[in-house]
Amino acid sequence: MKSNDHKLAPEQCKDSGLALVLLGLICYQFWPRPLIMLLTIIFLLAAMTYPPVFRPFAKFWFALSSLLGAVVSKILLTMIFIVLVLPVGLMRRAMGKDAMKLRDWKKNSASVFRIRDHTCSAQDLENPY
Repeated sequence: MKSNDHKLAPEQCKDSGLALVLLGLICYQFWPRPLIMLLTIIFLLAAMTYPPVFRPFAKFWFALSSLLGAVVSKILLTMIFIVLVLPVGLMRRAMGKDAMKLRDWKKNSASVFRIRDHTCSAQDLENPY
């Protein structure tokens, strides 16, 4: 695997450290242990003073975010397709609609494209829809 150390900016390392601080605070809400708060304070001080300490965690954090972004986007787009596009297509097929004239394609030598005899005018450009 190629190393991405040179691509991480100090701001990204600081953001990763602050993400660790946030995770520490969330953990402290559920398990109020003094050690968790001490680690959170240490992470905060390190993020504020020397962010490159978090470079290994930043590599992991940004790789995880890229992976989650790729997976979640595919899941969301699949759900949108199943919920919106598929039912509309199935309804159109059930009603016998054929907007692309796929049934007429190659049935005979005539073209299935519509011939549009229309001369464009200035009014068409003002109200295109």
